[in-house]
Amino acid sequence: MNKRTRIALLTPLLAGSLAAGPAAAAAGAAAPAAAPAAACFVEAAADPAKAVVSGDGFKKGKVFLDQTDGGGSGGATVGDDGKFTSGEMPAGKYRAFQEGGASATCLGGQQAQDAVNQRLIASERARGAQEGFTDGKALAETGVCDAKPQPKVREPQGLVPNAEGVQKAKEAYTTAYDTAFNSALKRYCTD
Repeated sequence: MNKRTRIALLTPLLAGSLAAGPAAAAAGAAAPAAAPAAACFVEAAADPAKAVVSGDGFKKGKVFLDQTDGGGSGGATVGDDGKFTSGEMPAGKYRAFQEGGASATCLGGQQAQDAVNQRLIASERARGAQEGFTDGKALAETGVCDAKPQPKVREPQGLVPNAEGVQKAKEAYTTAYDTAFNSALKRYCTD
């Protein structure tokens, strides 16, 4: 294929991608940030006939708790952070919901522990990638291109993961931070 034919074929493709680029970027910038998915957990209380229901990812206000394997029900108040914790309720299976809002089947036992661990690992991985890239870019733009990543691992708060989940979350954060930090240095440091 000769040079003129290549240019004639590629020009419309290039023009189309340039035209779509700013529109696609604007559409992405206009989209609201995704809210965390609602989650609910049932934990045994000191009295085996009682349980405590907690959750996150809900809107501030009232959340209703419906016992799906018995006649118990109740409610809790969701704070500004989207989390709630009930008082002691009859032990059993629950569903948490808000009128016209979020709803979640409450998990218990090992299933709840696994879900809490996975949520922490995913959030720490995302935090590590964002912070690592931001820190790496800032250093690269000031000319510090030989910097080493220094992740800021933090202790979990809220729903408590087990020791294995905490360790995996720390590893996920550190790995994501290091990768993003080095990527930013590579991108913004030019020799």
